[in-house]
Amino acid sequence: MVEVPANADEKILRRAAANESFDVTSRAAAMDMANGIRNNRIDTTSHEIEIFCKKGYGDTPNQVVPGAVPDTSRHPLPCDGDRQALQAGWLGLALDTHPDAVAALEIAVGRDPDLLPFGAVSEIPAQHGTVSDRWTHRLTRCDPTAAHAVLAQDAKVEAFFIDPLTDMPVLRTFGDGGRQVWRFYAPLSLPADSAELASVVLHHTLWVLTSDGHVHPAPCTPTEHLWWGDGWGDRASEAAAVSTSSWTTSVPPSTCASTGTPPRA
Repeated sequence: MVEVPANADEKILRRAAANESFDVTSRAAAMDMANGIRNNRIDTTSHEIEIFCKKGYGDTPNQVVPGAVPDTSRHPLPCDGDRQALQAGWLGLALDTHPDAVAALEIAVGRDPDLLPFGAVSEIPAQHGTVSDRWTHRLTRCDPTAAHAVLAQDAKVEAFFIDPLTDMPVLRTFGDGGRQVWRFYAPLSLPADSAELASVVLHHTLWVLTSDGHVHPAPCTPTEHLWWGDGWGDRASEAAAVSTSSWTTSVPPSTCASTGTPPRA
């Protein structure tokens, strides 16, 4: 028996879990995900040995002899803990500035984005006199957090912001042709004390306008979006569906629009 070696993602998460600058909840969240990766790798390796060394394919089993089998003496490691506690831990990492938090968050975005405190990524052109301009005027400049770093990726960032009403990270960068764009995470929900929903506007993405005059990107989960770009989907039906969702569920997460050209019916 041999121990299955840790892959790069597991090493990064265990480094974050051992970082004493993070709070206990954040370290536990990183450890939980690292344990999940280890469990998956052991299960996958054991399954492959079962297939290729014992069962084989067709009438003639493969005559493959495994050089070793995974050490399962501590398998499975504890993981998939309380979702609320894990979400609180990942929120702490998202708000941190340490490189270990950035690296851990990049893994979580791909592995289990529903644990993170923000929704899908949207990008819109910076345009004066539009509904989005009303939203960007309330943004507050801030120092970049791990969430900003993951949002930026390799982009050349001009400035970092936070939405003071939803705490969503926002940045201003440059898109195709050097044009100025806003990139941001959609909120998972509208503020709990927000006023009544007054209208929805579709302009590059879906915007929610409330009766107190505030403008918000439409709430959505990380894995839900609608595409308004050329050549994809029944745009009129999609616009109707997302508008209905926003009208009927203004605070819980709803489907949101991705970036692109506004649809034409």
